[in-house]
Amino acid sequence: MQTARPPAPARDTGLPPGVKVGPLGQRLLAYVIDSVVPALAGVLAGLGRENGPVLVVVAALLALAWGVLCWQQLVSRAATPGMRLLKLQLVGFFDGRPLGWGRVLVRWLVFTVLGATGVGLLLLVVSIFLSPRHQGWHDRAASGVVIVERPLAPRRTAAKPSARPAQPEAASAPLPAANGRDGRAAGPAPVASPVAGDPAVGPELAPLAAAPADQEQERSSRPADAPTGGRRTILDGWVAELDDGREIPVRGLVLIGRNPQPEEGETDAELVKLPDESRTVSKTHLALGVDDAGLFVVDRGSTNGSVITEPGREAVPAGAFHAVSVSEGTIVSVGDHWVRIRRDAR
Repeated sequence: MQTARPPAPARDTGLPPGVKVGPLGQRLLAYVIDSVVPALAGVLAGLGRENGPVLVVVAALLALAWGVLCWQQLVSRAATPGMRLLKLQLVGFFDGRPLGWGRVLVRWLVFTVLGATGVGLLLLVVSIFLSPRHQGWHDRAASGVVIVERPLAPRRTAAKPSARPAQPEAASAPLPAANGRDGRAAGPAPVASPVAGDPAVGPELAPLAAAPADQEQERSSRPADAPTGGRRTILDGWVAELDDGREIPVRGLVLIGRNPQPEEGETDAELVKLPDESRTVSKTHLALGVDDAGLFVVDRGSTNGSVITEPGREAVPAGAFHAVSVSEGTIVSVGDHWVRIRRDAR
């Protein structure tokens, strides 16, 4: 019996299920609300120039106190007062948590520098409109994204030592390109890690993507299908579902991208083109293949990277040129597109 498929991420954003991009109208209104107090401080400062320095000092203190409050709220609750009223959050793309003092400062500095000139402000607004996730340059500099309010992702806890026996060293060694794994892959493949806390936590509580350091955690081993007479082997039945409805059987190496090109030794690879007007997909973005561990994916050094979301696990960015074994139901976000892994019964 075929298992139920997980909900797919939104095609235009590539974000995991349950995570919605903050609407631009609500973002603008939240910014206006947050600007009321600074505007009042400006009025007081203007009056102070005519009626004495007391009002100027009061205006300066008011603006400073409001700025500190907004900054503290972003750091601790992922939302300014205006954002909280409009049910919005600013979270880190790689962990689904508040950005922290440093990244909030970086975001503010980029916004301030660009907003100091009319041209810079215009370019910033254009970058927000052109991004499928409405990420302006200040958001991208801080690796942040404004989303519709949801419970924050749980704090990360140190991984407990596994009682399972270690995988053989040969399993983590790079394989030749003929077997589908890129020869430039070095060391153990990055892996997805379980959601911290309650195992019943659904995608709406999961981080958007795990931090790169968490990729080295040991993953649960999955039993391989034994090649007994008449039954499928671990190499059989894998299918890649594209967000445009195409279904690509994965029997060997499959290269996916805007205009994928095989490298030396990959002449037998199947080339799959993704239509990408926004150019978020690299020419050769992702490789799929099968080996004696099942299906694996390799990000081929793409500009915007690939994000892997396995059922019941956190989403993780795929390290460039690292082969990552994935299970049925896994969703791989590729720029503004996604690929879902399915395994058909024989």
